[in-house]
Amino acid sequence: MHGEQAESQQAELQQAELQQAELQQAELQQVESRAFLQKRVAAFGQVGALIGVTAIACRLLIALAFGTLVDELGSPDFLFQLFAILPCAQMWLVCREGAHGVKTIVVIETAGVLATTGLYIAVGVHIPTEAGADTSTAFVLSFLLFARAVFVPSSARHTLLLGVAMGVPLVIAMYLHYLHSDTQIDWRALGWEQPPESNQVVAITSASVTTMWWTLVIALASLASRVIHGLREEVRDIKRLGQYILEHKLGEGGMGVVFQATHGMLKRPTAIKLLRKERVSVTAQERFRREVQLTAKLTHPHTVRIYDYGKTPDGLLYYAMELLHGATVQEIVDAIGRQPPARVVHILRHAAGALDEAHAAGLIHRDIKPSNIMLVDQGGERDVTKVLDFGLVKSIDADATDRTDPNLVMGTPHYLSPEAIQVPGKVSPRSDLYALGAVGYYLLAGRHVFDGDTIMEVCSHHLQSTPRPFSELLCSERPLSGGGESIPPELEAVIMACLQKRPGDRPPSGRALAEALERVPIPHWTQQDADTWWQRCGKEISAARPKKPSSSHPTTMAVDLSER
Repeated sequence: MHGEQAESQQAELQQAELQQAELQQAELQQVESRAFLQKRVAAFGQVGALIGVTAIACRLLIALAFGTLVDELGSPDFLFQLFAILPCAQMWLVCREGAHGVKTIVVIETAGVLATTGLYIAVGVHIPTEAGADTSTAFVLSFLLFARAVFVPSSARHTLLLGVAMGVPLVIAMYLHYLHSDTQIDWRALGWEQPPESNQVVAITSASVTTMWWTLVIALASLASRVIHGLREEVRDIKRLGQYILEHKLGEGGMGVVFQATHGMLKRPTAIKLLRKERVSVTAQERFRREVQLTAKLTHPHTVRIYDYGKTPDGLLYYAMELLHGATVQEIVDAIGRQPPARVVHILRHAAGALDEAHAAGLIHRDIKPSNIMLVDQGGERDVTKVLDFGLVKSIDADATDRTDPNLVMGTPHYLSPEAIQVPGKVSPRSDLYALGAVGYYLLAGRHVFDGDTIMEVCSHHLQSTPRPFSELLCSERPLSGGGESIPPELEAVIMACLQKRPGDRPPSGRALAEALERVPIPHWTQQDADTWWQRCGKEISAARPKKPSSSHPTTMAVDLSER
């Protein structure tokens, strides 16, 4: 009973922490949205002002060329056109600095657009009717509205209302301009066979045509706002997971995709792993939450650190971990070949220590493989081993909230222990040690322990076949990338002990495995050795990496034995 109360209190605390994180995320999103809106309004005002200045300059140059500069400078429409630059300039000057509220920004932008509209309409009413005052003015204002739709994030509804507010004075002004015009118009261009009886007919026709064209302008501008605004929202949702902003993809595997990201508030570089939705059932979500929370408590220096986890609105689970710079064991062997025994011992000792802490915390990794062990530069040291991908672990405690299907085979075929194939529900810490021994074999031999044309053939070898001794392999493999050629028999004995079929014949723990590796009579892999190796082989590894993230490495599989 006491345990149930403790679990209930812990669940309530977790829910409160989640709500607080969501609130912080919403606040951060509001701040970023406001800053983006202010930035775009400033850009719109700057572009509008620059276009206005350019138009004035062109008008003055033309007037100078024709000798009418004095007349142009004194004309009312020139002054209105000059003043039309001011509202756009004001938008730019006010919004380029400081931090204004959303309502303030909207008021500044709306007032600026409407003021610019009124001034350009004032310019339009001074254009002779026979020169097409209505179409010229409508063209200028449609350019203004479309430019706003491109620069300023806005809903279609807001653009529609603003377009109507711009169009009403335009239509009224053009009606009155044509009504009181005393100049002759080209009435044939308006579709009349005979001259109109009065200016009122001309004014009504002009207002109708202007209304028709402006309605089309509003519709297209509103559609543009909807599309552009929708794309911005979609990109923002794709690029943001909780408080993390995705930057680019680092890699991809059977269980998920890894992105480089940045924490929105701390600006800390982070790696984000998105778990594929089809790989995570509804019943596994609670277990995932518990497992990531337990894994986040692991403090071993050779275990990747997990910072956070979360769930997107459409159901994608993800977790955030430290961003590492280096190369995986898979990448190193693919590019260079088998590794010096001293380096192999260095890698396996570190990985065994990380696994020992996880096993002591009640967690089984279940997916130890070359692509999940990485050598990184960290704290001024090279070849710091990191065990990755603790996001899909299994609890040793069968009575915990672990709901893993006992018939589900989880792992990578080349690194599955016999019991993980035969009785997946009975995997133990020694299953991880089997996989780590297979990684050691891969490092020393440059090939998997067992190969086959099918997954079933590889699994059959794990169940029945004996690994080939290194002495039978080295004669046909590439030379070592550093160090001596020979593999100490003591090291081979440790690797083969990890690859025993029966779990009881393997090392009893990660610590015991690390101690056995420590006793191998071989010089330690030093920082000088690591520096020399990377200076010689680092460029080759970088060149061997695909330009785009690849998922060609062996990936984790899940096979339901009950459905076979």
